[in-house]
Amino acid sequence: MNKERFHHALDFTETVAKTQTVQDAEKCLGQLAADFGFSIYVLATFTGPGSLTDPYLLASGWNDEWQDRYLGRQYIVDDPVVLRAARGSDPFLWNDSKNDPGVTPRGLEILEEARSFSLNNGVFIPVYGAKGMEGSLALGGEHADLGPDDMKALHLAGLYVYAHTVKIAQTAPKLEQDNISLTNREIECLKWTAAGKTSSDIASILGISRHTADWYLKEATLKLGTENRTHAVAEAMRLKFIA
Repeated sequence: MNKERFHHALDFTETVAKTQTVQDAEKCLGQLAADFGFSIYVLATFTGPGSLTDPYLLASGWNDEWQDRYLGRQYIVDDPVVLRAARGSDPFLWNDSKNDPGVTPRGLEILEEARSFSLNNGVFIPVYGAKGMEGSLALGGEHADLGPDDMKALHLAGLYVYAHTVKIAQTAPKLEQDNISLTNREIECLKWTAAGKTSSDIASILGISRHTADWYLKEATLKLGTENRTHAVAEAMRLKFIA
């Protein structure tokens, strides 16, 4: 066991407990991922505005292009990692899910496609509640060099950061529509994002460049005070900008 990693995971819970914004919690997650040899982190919830097929990303260090693909093409439906997580609460390595019963050819293609974004392997930590899996923490990168005790330490860290970040998100001051002005084009882009379209799809539909579509979505995200376009869609729905 890497004792330095283990103790860092324990210290991590104390550090996260002091954070008061989702952005600060994200910084802690980025450091935790790096300390365990990973390059990305994704903290998601499947309750409230999210669902198992349409997760609400509380914090994400994903590559933007991969995030667009994964969410826009609903990879989560066939992702072997998520399918395994839905059957049990113990953390596991992504690659352990490849040979599980029920894995589809599309599921294997998703794992292979992730490799082109340097996501060769990782660890998935399901968070279970009274009604089943309600959230998760995923850490990934080129390699996943973890022992049993490392997995236990990350399990503790994952459960804690999930509970704390959900609490922060629920108690954060909410914006009111009267204080926000979105352009028609920004609203159009958010509507198509909510429909599962990627930036390339939106560009084609609206007859604009992908760069322009990204710009409109970025502007809307900033105006709504959210961290990414997934958060922006949820907030736009809450404020009745989109149905």
